[in-house]
Amino acid sequence: VETSVRILEDDVVFDAGTGSVLNSAGDVEMDAIIMDGRSLRAGSVACVQNIAHPVSLARQVMEKTDHTMIVGEGANLFAKELGIPQVPPDQLVTDIARQQWEEYHKYKRAVNELFDSQLGHDTVGAVAVDSEGNVACATSTGGITAKRVGRVGDSPVIGCGAYADNETGAVSCTGHGEAIMSVTLARTVTFNMEQGSSAQSAADKSIVYMKNRVDGTGGV
Repeated sequence: VETSVRILEDDVVFDAGTGSVLNSAGDVEMDAIIMDGRSLRAGSVACVQNIAHPVSLARQVMEKTDHTMIVGEGANLFAKELGIPQVPPDQLVTDIARQQWEEYHKYKRAVNELFDSQLGHDTVGAVAVDSEGNVACATSTGGITAKRVGRVGDSPVIGCGAYADNETGAVSCTGHGEAIMSVTLARTVTFNMEQGSSAQSAADKSIVYMKNRVDGTGGV
């Protein structure tokens, strides 16, 4: 899942790594998570800047610290300790991201309007199962165009943007972060699977539940 998400972070089409959207100050702030369904261990980072592959930094949090989430300056300091090179901010920013940010400032559109117009929620993710039944998941995102500085969405939060448990399955989410967090979407999917639903049925039920309860949109 790490390798898959790294490839997607490198693809400028998606809102993760290179291609991440810009916050209200015109900066990139990225979030990522990775989780191992065998141990329920996870690592995540939030508001990371100047790192090409936040998902790999999240894995280092899981494997080399006693923590689950490290954010902002602390996450970048941790990356520096590990010798993970920082990249120039412009290397992560695409013309499309700049255009979306300029549109926000020109028209002063609400952040939710930008989301509803399909700008800035191409979060990436992956799930996998091996021959022994072990599952894993990972999610990475640049967030929502023109989000407040320091805003963190669902992606790096266990049970919201991702969840993996060998006893049920693995899930990665995309969509409106605030809505996803309200219903802990990833964990809701695995809960439905625990109750006997197939993966597809559990996903469908959970998306409908989120729409009915908080009028949120997304996918898993």
